[in-house]
Amino acid sequence: MGVFTSKAIPKGAQISSTGDGPVIILHDRDIMSREAYLGFGHRNYLWDEETLDDHESDVNSAAVPDTGALANYHPILWNIVTGIGIDSFVYDDSILDRNIDLGAGAFSYHKSRNTTAYRDITAGEELLHDYGEEWLESPSRYKSFQDAVRVSNYVSAGNIVQRFRLDNLDDASLLVVQEIVNIYDKRTASILPKSRLANESILKDIDESIAINLGKASVQQRSADWLIQNGRCMDNIVPRISTLPQAGNGAFAQRFLPEGSLVIPAPTLQTMDAKYLDSKNRDGSVKNSQMLLNYCIAHEDSTMLLCPITRAILINHCSERMDFGGKCGEGVDANAKLQFDSNFDAESKVWQQKSFNEIKEDVHAGRRGLSFDVIATRDIQPGEEVFIDYGDTWEEAWKEHLKSWQPPAKYSKYSRYTSVTKLTNDHDIRTTAELVKNPYADNVVVLCLFGSRYTYKDDFALPPSNWKDMSDAAIIEKHSYPGGMHSINSKKSEQKGIEWTYVPCDIYFHGDDGHLTVGIYVISDDVPLIFTDYPSESVRFVSKEYTSDEHLPNSFRHPIGLADKTMFPEQWKNLKLNE
Repeated sequence: MGVFTSKAIPKGAQISSTGDGPVIILHDRDIMSREAYLGFGHRNYLWDEETLDDHESDVNSAAVPDTGALANYHPILWNIVTGIGIDSFVYDDSILDRNIDLGAGAFSYHKSRNTTAYRDITAGEELLHDYGEEWLESPSRYKSFQDAVRVSNYVSAGNIVQRFRLDNLDDASLLVVQEIVNIYDKRTASILPKSRLANESILKDIDESIAINLGKASVQQRSADWLIQNGRCMDNIVPRISTLPQAGNGAFAQRFLPEGSLVIPAPTLQTMDAKYLDSKNRDGSVKNSQMLLNYCIAHEDSTMLLCPITRAILINHCSERMDFGGKCGEGVDANAKLQFDSNFDAESKVWQQKSFNEIKEDVHAGRRGLSFDVIATRDIQPGEEVFIDYGDTWEEAWKEHLKSWQPPAKYSKYSRYTSVTKLTNDHDIRTTAELVKNPYADNVVVLCLFGSRYTYKDDFALPPSNWKDMSDAAIIEKHSYPGGMHSINSKKSEQKGIEWTYVPCDIYFHGDDGHLTVGIYVISDDVPLIFTDYPSESVRFVSKEYTSDEHLPNSFRHPIGLADKTMFPEQWKNLKLNE
């Protein structure tokens, strides 16, 4: 399974105008037990790079749907990058208020990550990531991916093909070459041309390197027409604020979807026990469940979770059994349904016949194979919100949450909270002197954009250790640097060799022109680098670790249920089978 584009995408353009999302953050996965790790289907599908998401907890991983999960890896043909750039992450904690909204913390505020084209991509081309070869070499994955071809293998194979390009080798001779190379380098041997026709095709395109042509020979090329006829559309729905009061974001039809048509495919990853998603303290005690639980499908007689990895996770619940407000008022039912896919995902029909333990073995081996389809149960108009029925078990859990929910207790660590999205949007930037009288709420961390070459420690010098005893004028005159280049809109941000990141900082003065004097803690946690004329648009706010709404102890957690419980195979109901 892979992701293809039916239209050309120029270098630097976003793959999707709405990004890949919602992004679900997994907290402190480093304390997960070995058993939980093996039974956790997402383990090979998570992004671990350092981002603003790192402020959620000590150690974070991000589950990114759509191209973030479905796009395959290729060491030499990769053409997309996810989450690169200072504006690639969309976070919004301003939708609900934890003190009055019982839906606060029940959905991810990490709305999307942008995936962009690394180079010009032609219509019909597969979208491919570069995971980085260190991903393949990690101890937990090396055994599974030891035969996966690396960049060096394509280079070596290209050199071998170049060596014999004038010899016009026949099929038998090419086989001999392959057998010889296989003795000392199986990876390289596996991508050498196996026939004269294949060899001639690789040597034909002189505009590309032989290594690139070998890479192209390793993947299937599809035409745009073939994709339209045989592929499945991933962008029938787009994210917007839901019409339901407490649901956060929802899925809205981007085009007319007739009754019986596919809304979106929903391939899943399996987690063999919902307890593996317990959110724990460092001492092992359970706080709540990870946010991911709310985006997975389950049956009350099974511990197994089926977690979709497309934007199908945006689709909210609606049933005629309960008035949810918005476009799901009294007597209104869902306009779509879940059903197992049996045609497109070749493995799904096979996996539906497997036992619980057989699926467990596959998950432990790093495999996946179950897919749902979301099907329109009536005509859905463009701009209409799409709903499915989560089933009566989920609905009863929500009713119980309605009864038991309480806002954070006064003076508790969760009570003094301010939306960091609102602070950023309002440019509510306070100096250290202003904070004495008007401090931010307990959750707030101030960050400043910092752009430097990788050798920044040689580019800047810290003020002396007694800098706090010096006058402001002396510090600025002798130990400050111009801050204008650290602008989101700066042309210098396009220069190669510049690394951009957000770093904790203090704001010292507001200038008359809207610029600031700031101290950025990039080299030392105690002594800042001082910058004058720093652009105010490069200041943003995030929440401290473990203070955002998804860490609230009473935030709603429950997997999605099935309206038709009979579709869940009996042999998967391990809780019932073990009675």
